[in-house]
Amino acid sequence: MKKTTPLLFVLTLFFTSLKAQEDQSFKGSFEACKAQAQQENKLILIDMYFVGCMPCAEMDKKVFPDPKVRTEVQNNFILYKTDVMKEEDGKKLARKYGAKGFPTYVILNGEGKAIMMESGYFGVDRFVPLLQEAVQRNKENRYLAFDTDLDKEYPAAYSERFIKTGVNHPFSELEPYLAQQKDLFSEEAFLANSVTQFPQYNDWTYNNLAKLLDMYGANLLMNKISSIANTKSRAFGSKQDADALRKMFAYIKPTFNDRLWAVFLAGFVTEFYNASKDANAYFILIDEYHLYPKWEERSNAFGQVIIDQKENSAVLKKILTEYEEQASKNKLEFSDQYKLMLLYTYLKDFKRADLAVAQLLTDDFKNPYYKIKKEDVLAIQVAIKKKDTNGFAAMDLKRPLGFSMD
Repeated sequence: MKKTTPLLFVLTLFFTSLKAQEDQSFKGSFEACKAQAQQENKLILIDMYFVGCMPCAEMDKKVFPDPKVRTEVQNNFILYKTDVMKEEDGKKLARKYGAKGFPTYVILNGEGKAIMMESGYFGVDRFVPLLQEAVQRNKENRYLAFDTDLDKEYPAAYSERFIKTGVNHPFSELEPYLAQQKDLFSEEAFLANSVTQFPQYNDWTYNNLAKLLDMYGANLLMNKISSIANTKSRAFGSKQDADALRKMFAYIKPTFNDRLWAVFLAGFVTEFYNASKDANAYFILIDEYHLYPKWEERSNAFGQVIIDQKENSAVLKKILTEYEEQASKNKLEFSDQYKLMLLYTYLKDFKRADLAVAQLLTDDFKNPYYKIKKEDVLAIQVAIKKKDTNGFAAMDLKRPLGFSMD
């Protein structure tokens, strides 16, 4: 007879786990937390969150309860969790450190000197090294340039993002504010600049990136630098200047952690290609930076290229080799089969194109991710039979990729 786990036992385990997580965090004001940290000679791990934040909840569910994380926190930190929507200390801390997403983690020493800042979900394999790095930096007296004052005066257009007064202050107010600052490296000016995209101050940030990274860390610079890099990538693409692109990559890479660098880098290379339409340079960059280690990622990157290069038989043949190699191993996924059909069609190999489109039509088209209807594929089949490469509108179909919050 199959045994069942009593509901009461399950609930007991759940609430015991929940209570253990709650017991990890300090109960009291932020000032009291600092006093406790000094007394115990520990660092402060500030966890800024809000109710309804899914990554925050996942951190509480999967990361903080992990034995390796719990041990690291218990040995070296006072955990201070604060709701940035409801708690005054949370609002002030979010403003102080320019929390750009949630959760945001700020690590301080007992006196309140900032050591590190990060935002977003971190799996255990990334969170433990982050905590360990903070401990090491503290031993080496490596601190960020933030002071310890939570009640500084910030420009209203910046402050309103975190502590609502009900008064509308558009970001445009920050341009004259920045123009009046004698020291753009000051904390207040840096924070105001971090949330804007004024060209003059974007250029200043880019030119002073190394110093800003040393002073304030990468977390608040990432969005601005990625925006600047997208613009520069397009400009380099227009000039067909891949060497300038490479130099920019080397310059901005310290702004991104390893996981996010891979994500943003692929976007920058795509911007370069979209402006240059140089498929050969694109392929070189993809392989040089190992952008798409998995076939499904690489295939997704080829979709628009196939359409753009429909008249370039040399490029199409190069791509076709990869699709035929994949087809020799396993049955192609729908979007890959579609791209194979496009390749045969554009190369005017209509016999193989007809076989490829016939294979597509064996599908039931019920998958909501396909983004194409059966009648669209039937129209392509008619065009192929007429040997008309322009008789249909090609689509950049992409395979749905697995999502990892980390």
